[in-house]
Amino acid sequence: MDHKALVISFHPPAKLLNLNDGEHWTKRSPKVAQWRKAAWACGVNVRAKSGRLGPSVVTVALPVKAERRRDPHNFTPTMKAIIDGLVDARLWPDDNSDWVTTTEPELVVDGPSLVVVTIRPR
Repeated sequence: MDHKALVISFHPPAKLLNLNDGEHWTKRSPKVAQWRKAAWACGVNVRAKSGRLGPSVVTVALPVKAERRRDPHNFTPTMKAIIDGLVDARLWPDDNSDWVTTTEPELVVDGPSLVVVTIRPR
């Protein structure tokens, strides 16, 4: 692993957000808030130790149960909520392309039930 990489991990605060869920925004909104808050809490700790980050590449590994066909890009709403929470914690001034580049979410089957966010300098 890159020695400059910053790794944040936490337990999923809610069900993974998926583009295929088709939930009305009023039902989805509390779940998004839970994801943002969990990421924010981790981000506040990171910022206290590391300060603000420069332009970064962010990879999010999400825990899933059982091997079955899934499209990783359908989980971008989860990744978006996580990154928004890290911006809320002021790791970056914004999550636009000047500051944050993302990779497709990674799905980790039957591994530890942790969300792992890896942040590398760009």
